[in-house]
Amino acid sequence: DDAPHGHAEVIFENVRVPAANLILGEGGGFEIAQGRLGPGRIHHCMRLIGMAERSLEQLCRRAMTRTTFGKPVAQHGTVKHDIAESRIEIEQARLLTLQA
Repeated sequence: DDAPHGHAEVIFENVRVPAANLILGEGGGFEIAQGRLGPGRIHHCMRLIGMAERSLEQLCRRAMTRTTFGKPVAQHGTVKHDIAESRIEIEQARLLTLQA
């Protein structure tokens, strides 16, 4: 299957760049690429944390309105534990993004 998938790949072979055209010197391209990609990565993290937050809100609302065995799902110990674990994981992601 030669159909394109994902991101494009460009291969340069035997390419020479004049020294006057180098921005950060030889081997500095990776540093430039990371500097350009960093803010985009942080933006994606922030968006996904927001989505996780919204999902947790919906989960909590659903757990309060649905009943099993005569009581709201939110009152079952395992559900409380799962909700708490989700809250912790979202906070971990938020703090990691803040410190990135």
